[in-house]
Amino acid sequence: MSLVSGPIYQICWVVEDMDASVQWFSDTLGVPRWMRMDGIHFGPDTCRYRDAPADFVIDLAIGYSGEQQVELIKPVSGLSIYADHLDQHGPAMHHVAFALDDFEETVAEARASGVTISQSGSLGGMKFAYVDGTAVGATYIELMWMPPEMIAMFESLKDS
Repeated sequence: MSLVSGPIYQICWVVEDMDASVQWFSDTLGVPRWMRMDGIHFGPDTCRYRDAPADFVIDLAIGYSGEQQVELIKPVSGLSIYADHLDQHGPAMHHVAFALDDFEETVAEARASGVTISQSGSLGGMKFAYVDGTAVGATYIELMWMPPEMIAMFESLKDS
């Protein structure tokens, strides 16, 4: 069974200090522009955390280093895999994400194969599910689907 094939769409780090992290990634990886969104609420009507309704808030920054999307997430409140990761590991790489053509089919295949989905939901038309690889020393793998207008919005951040 292979749920995904490359390329990796996004690499994400969970951070404690968003301003310092944005500055470091800009200076070190050459991320020229960021889209910042603070206070994003994931509620029980659209998100699940460990098979229970979720209720958490994050701050988010998205940018590009060349063609590679970089995401920074700062947990603000509530239980989430981001807060868990920060508590257990400190600021660190959290996941890689793959953009899917058929999100529903891939997630159904993952569940049917016994793969643990640690967090899932939707926001602004985007759908996401995190495959938990932590039992085998891996990180999370995000399965995502985004509407074309969201992809275009993010890609407008690329340095042309």
